[in-house]
Order: sequence, then structure tokens, then C-alpha cells
Amino acid sequence: MKTEFPLALNIALVVSILMTAILWEYSALNKNYESDFKMRSQRKVFGIFEFINAIAWTLLLWFGNDNYRNIIFLIFIFWTFPITDLIMWFIYKKKKPFTLFIKDNDLILNKRWTQKRNLTELTQIRFDRFSKNLKLDFKSKSEISIKTTEYRTDEIQTLLGILIEKSENEVFIPNNYKPKIKNS
Repeated sequence: MKTEFPLALNIALVVSILMTAILWEYSALNKNYESDFKMRSQRKVFGIFEFINAIAWTLLLWFGNDNYRNIIFLIFIFWTFPITDLIMWFIYKKKKPFTLFIKDNDLILNKRWTQKRNLTELTQIRFDRFSKNLKLDFKSKSEISIKTTEYRTDEIQTLLGILIEKSENEVFIPNNYKPKIKNS
């Protein structure tokens, strides 16, 4: 009994997964929210984890199988998200879209999944030096992670001031956060 998919179905599957990933990411660029403060993303951070994951699966499948014709499309599927990240890196570099908005007491982070949090419930601001992420903890919802390398330093400083001002809890700038200030 033969279990192989036809060539046309394999190609259609790979192309549809790639287009879905690209359009899903691109849809965030077209959303604009009415806001009091907004931040423009300067660049899209390339997901190194997805790249390493694609390489690992490629090596595992390539050297673990003798029938390369059957696994080549599976390998292409593993490479869809790194390819999408690379394409979006160029688009973000060109368009520089707004991805972070503050309207009244609401923080809106517009990425693949739009996240919305009430700033009055902010309990803590943490900074991860390894990933360069600001992690915002909230009372009733999960944390939000903001990649500081995507935004300009002066905008991050303004954002931190707004976060501290709007929170009903005592929050402060983390001690380990040192902004990169460029000398003119």
C-alpha cells in the first residue's frame, strides 16, 4: 500500500503554509489603533530559535532517512517560519510600522497575536539582559514581553515613564536595565 502524497498536493501544501504564515504576520502591519502614545518598530527581530529548530529538523530528517524524495517537502514546511521571519525583517525595515499603542489605560501590543492589557493592573517591570526584553507583569492577565531592540531608546524611556505613572502599584525601572544611549 502506497502512502505518498502526489507532487502537486505537496507543493500546494508548502505554498499554502508559507503564504498563511506571511499573511498572518503581514496583517499586523495594517492594523492601526487610536492612541495617545504609539511606538514605531524599527526592525523585526529575527527568531533565532525557529532558525535553529529548522536546521535541527533538517539534519535529523536528511541524515535519518534514505528516501529523500518523501521528506523534502516536510523539510520545506519546517523552514516556513524562518523564511517568513526573513521576509518580514525586510518589510519591517522598509515600513517601520507602529506596533505598540497606549490609549488611556490600555496597552496594546500588535504582533502576530494582538495583546491588550490594563496598565492600572501592572505589578512589576523586569528586564532580561540575555534576550533584551522588558517583561511586564499584570494582576489578572499573563505577562507581556517587549523586545527593547525593536524600538528606539528614547521611546522606551518614554514608555517606562508612562507605565510607572499609570500603574496603581508601586513599579519602578529595573536596576539591571541600562539603556543604550548613542553619543552624537
